Amino acid sequence: MYLMEVGDGRYSIQLCDDRSITRMPALTPAETLIAFSELDYMDYRKAVRWLRNEHPLFEERIDIPVSDLEDFAAEAILLTPDLCEIDPVSGFVVTDILHQTLQAEDDGTAMFLLAAGQEILRVMEEPLRVQNYLRNIMEVTFDGTAGLTPAEQYENLRAAYADIARICDPAKLPRLEKPRSFRLRSLMELRMLVLALYFEQDNQRVCRCDYCWGYFIPKTKKATRYCDRVTDGQSCKQRGANLARLDKTSEDEALLICKKLRDRMYSRLLRWIDAAPSERSNLIPMDYEQYDQWSENARLAREEYVQGKLTAEGFLRKIDTTHELTSYEVDKIDLPDGPSMWQRLVARDFRFDPERYFPEEMAYLDLNLNDPDPQWLMLTADDLRREAQKGHQSLKEKYGK
Repeated sequence: MYLMEVGDGRYSIQLCDDRSITRMPALTPAETLIAFSELDYMDYRKAVRWLRNEHPLFEERIDIPVSDLEDFAAEAILLTPDLCEIDPVSGFVVTDILHQTLQAEDDGTAMFLLAAGQEILRVMEEPLRVQNYLRNIMEVTFDGTAGLTPAEQYENLRAAYADIARICDPAKLPRLEKPRSFRLRSLMELRMLVLALYFEQDNQRVCRCDYCWGYFIPKTKKATRYCDRVTDGQSCKQRGANLARLDKTSEDEALLICKKLRDRMYSRLLRWIDAAPSERSNLIPMDYEQYDQWSENARLAREEYVQGKLTAEGFLRKIDTTHELTSYEVDKIDLPDGPSMWQRLVARDFRFDPERYFPEEMAYLDLNLNDPDPQWLMLTADDLRREAQKGHQSLKEKYGK
């Protein structure tokens, strides 16, 4: 796999095998980042989820027949054409690595069969995992940066994900003769290279639309809040201009609550997709499909509210699809400001692993309660995880110094 410079700030991904070379359409780094983040893996994700959760290979039992692994591998291979249709680059990489994985020699043990199945799953999930990483990176890099240059956006990334920023540092790009050509070995390496190339240039900026919350490239270097996506015959720029006259977010409590709910939904999404299946029993489900549905519903309800078609109570009822609010009277709603402890942990490391962060047990003496005889309490890792996911100061943060 190569990334080839073709001129005018554009690059083409080239996929080379023994038989042919496939050249993908040439795009700028900014265009490539947005295209990567918007790839719709929904059907592929469902199929891979079925393999993980429903295939008999992973049933708990003493003896595992070799035929189960063979069937599992065959099901995985059948998914690669679908992946190639959605994303030819990921399809090419996954097909190649899957072929290598299937060459592993069977040692005749049940552990080999399970390990081989898990490795096949890891390969099949790589496009989903890398897109998740990229979306997290773009969230902290491009949200609310309408007037910033790519160099200034890079500082946002460095403040949140210092390790990733070092990988994407444009100053560390190899000095090659023009036109440049980069040989790549993985999807993650490709995404990180495109980020570095984006930060290296200053001709285009990636921003997030304040109306539809999608990413876009402004046509000028002026601070631009809305994109040109068209919905029902009107662009976000047209709708946004109308909303700007009506939107009083700085003083409207209902709109502030909507923004806090959106932050909470995104935090919940990060928790869910970063957790292993065994860890999800204590989490509220929220995958990308559910988050996108909530976001679209909230966007439409917000438009109705600022145009006077919904009361504040009706607006909050409409966006509270997951029953987060205890009241729909704005003066009685208390949603915490700022990120939760969990959000800060995710922002600190996009691969945040709760299993490694929380101890199995922790004891603390709560002296803040009005109790004349305070008692030592034992908290498990699950207790600490649940507290961290709340929007207020957690027990571990408060007492676990």
